[in-house]
Amino acid sequence: MPGTLRSALLKAAIVLLTAAIFALDALTSMDSAIAVMYVVVVLATVHVWPTRVLAVTALCLVLTATAHLVTSWFGVVNSSLARCAVSLAAIGISGYLAHAGAQATARLLQREESLRLSRMQLAHVTRVTTLGELAASIAHEVNQPLAAISANGEAALRWLRRQQPDPQEVEHALQRMLADTCRASEVIRRIRALAQKGEATFAPVDLPGIIHDCAALLQRELASHGATLVVEVADGLPPVAGDRVQLQQVLINLLMNGMQAMEPRGGTLRLVAAALPSTHGDGVRIAVTDQGPGIPDDQCGRLFEPFYSTKPDGMGMGLPICRSIVEAHGGRIAAVPGGPGATLEVTLPCSRQAAA
Repeated sequence: MPGTLRSALLKAAIVLLTAAIFALDALTSMDSAIAVMYVVVVLATVHVWPTRVLAVTALCLVLTATAHLVTSWFGVVNSSLARCAVSLAAIGISGYLAHAGAQATARLLQREESLRLSRMQLAHVTRVTTLGELAASIAHEVNQPLAAISANGEAALRWLRRQQPDPQEVEHALQRMLADTCRASEVIRRIRALAQKGEATFAPVDLPGIIHDCAALLQRELASHGATLVVEVADGLPPVAGDRVQLQQVLINLLMNGMQAMEPRGGTLRLVAAALPSTHGDGVRIAVTDQGPGIPDDQCGRLFEPFYSTKPDGMGMGLPICRSIVEAHGGRIAAVPGGPGATLEVTLPCSRQAAA
């Protein structure tokens, strides 16, 4: 049932219940505190009118007093007065508790929203910091196609200035310029996506495409540190539900950590992506393995604690942010103990659309 319809039905039920309680309390001679049932009205109000709990409580108190006056008018005084006192006390107490609970819930939701925004801002700062570390590689990636565009432009001018211009060579030079323009535009697109600040957008995401973008963005940085990236992506990998930029951030962080772990001698960095076995549910497993010194078994669990780092100059925030992102996507991240080097494994659930 849609939330709007459910809320409308609950509001109607509250109004009808209030009227029924008043009618029973005022117009019948039942020897019981019928008005205590207003407690149900007050508690139900928390779910549909959380800011009007006190107003509804006051209304119930007025209705209870009115019913007592009506009953007293017909001569039943002693018993109705006692019932009225009990009912007023119950309604007042429940109204106060419901109001306090609604306020506490509102404060909790506000704090959760503030925490979510803080995490989002911290993740954005981390992405921008990572881009700063990649500045030299990014500049090189952009300068390469720009230099090629300049060279092809000069070549085209030379062909045009000849006594017998060669339109075919000019066309080839222009085509190469267009291709290099696309290369530069693609690099800028990747950088802009990572630097962009905004709300996470969950949608079916093509993991091979994300892996390709990350590999292309880090290619020169890895090479300058003596690291060789080997990517193994299984065929027919199902899409996952997530935010493309946040998942890119996780993969870039894992690859950068692996590269730094192999310094200064370098080595092979392996990224393997495959579907989980059917016994483990619908999902995807991504593992990043380096040839560094590895991680002691007793430190595997602490890697994802804030401000804990195995690097002397590390802040200890990269992997905790990765963990919060992965868990927000319904997945998990862990360090795999044992084996040469270090392996960090991420599992993500498949998109529901893909599973269907």
